[in-house]
Amino acid sequence: MKVIFVCHGNSCRSPMAEAIFKSLVTDVEVISAGLYAPNGERASGNAIKVCQYNGLDLSNHRTRNFNDLDIDDDDLILTATCDIRDNIKENQGNLKVYTIKEFAGEEEYLDIKDPYGDDLEAYETCYCEIKEYLEKIVGKYDF
Repeated sequence: MKVIFVCHGNSCRSPMAEAIFKSLVTDVEVISAGLYAPNGERASGNAIKVCQYNGLDLSNHRTRNFNDLDIDDDDLILTATCDIRDNIKENQGNLKVYTIKEFAGEEEYLDIKDPYGDDLEAYETCYCEIKEYLEKIVGKYDF
């Protein structure tokens, strides 16, 4: 089983989620992608900075497009927003797809705001929100 984090461009939210989740679990393949991402670009500068401030390294991250991934039925796909979740469900059949917050047990306000283009504080807020929900997931499920 892989855990795949998906956002729009794979430059902010999903790579931060990938890095955070990798720091919380062992023996689980964790990757990230973007539904509309070009392949091979770097993570946003502020995402790299926020992760660095929190002891994680995104400097080698390169974007990848979700549609280029080899996905198995037992893989878990966690998205940043409901629209990404719904798009994948509509186009990819019966995969296990949830928003990060939904999988953590939230029932309302399931989107994680995209910090792209915002200041460093917005990235830090996004990072902390992702980390909070990923910690809930790790506490709730056996990874």
